[in-house]
Amino acid sequence: MDSKDFEIPEYTEADGPEGLKAVLASFLQQAEQDAEFRSKQHYIMYRLNAQKSLIKVDLSERPYQFWYYDLLGRPATKAVKETVAEFLWEQCGEKERYIQESGRDESWL
Repeated sequence: MDSKDFEIPEYTEADGPEGLKAVLASFLQQAEQDAEFRSKQHYIMYRLNAQKSLIKVDLSERPYQFWYYDLLGRPATKAVKETVAEFLWEQCGEKERYIQESGRDESWL
């Protein structure tokens, strides 16, 4: 596929890690209240300074899935990885699931 054949889908904008956190929190809240929203693919145009990246989010089942595509082909930044990991761990129940599956209590974290 040539890049001219690729159309950027409708997306929500996020500037920097704080903007990404806010968008992900908004997506989570909407997904918990609206099954139709949860069943669709969602896209975030993430900007950090001059870097632009498209993040696809699938909220249809847990654990939520993420795909990252930098518009210049660079790998995901540390800030994006940490923001998504923190979102999944703290807000989406992955911490609790890990604790439950490991048979440990939360005190060792």
